[in-house]
Amino acid sequence: MALVAVTSLTGCVHLPPPASAAQINSLRHALVSLRSGIQAEEAGRIATVAYDHPRELAREYRLVRPPLFHNLLINLRLKNRGLCYQWAEDMVTKLQTLKLDSLELHWGTAGAGKFFEHNTVVVTGRGQPFAEGIVLDPWRRSGELVWVTVVADSYVWQEGELFVPPLAKLATQSATP
Repeated sequence: MALVAVTSLTGCVHLPPPASAAQINSLRHALVSLRSGIQAEEAGRIATVAYDHPRELAREYRLVRPPLFHNLLINLRLKNRGLCYQWAEDMVTKLQTLKLDSLELHWGTAGAGKFFEHNTVVVTGRGQPFAEGIVLDPWRRSGELVWVTVVADSYVWQEGELFVPPLAKLATQSATP
């Protein structure tokens, strides 16, 4: 009976609803408003990926809700991916393909080294301080994007070292003489 319960709970995939044009436009507007000189088209690309990519990840992770239950399934080795830092890694990897000029990506960590440590992506204007950025967090609501300014969030964020995908690291290392 327990095996049937675990199998049924791990087999139901949660896909977040598609984002509306208004949601994407709201994030685009917030990104453009970070500082002068931010390209609206670039902010729009980030906003679109920030909403669309978590749906792809939810399917790939075979996501179940709530996030802490999904984490438990990973720790029990019943699921492979979907911890907050993996969402952040996968989001950064996708966002880095956008070749950003006026915006830049940062790694955000809350409660570093503690049991409930949380990691995510933060976007700022190029050269803008981390604390003035916008948090992009798809983990918190099981694939439904949460975005908020760093200072307005309930999490106390600190900037960490930005995750660089393994292939990007290799390309950077081989290009260095």
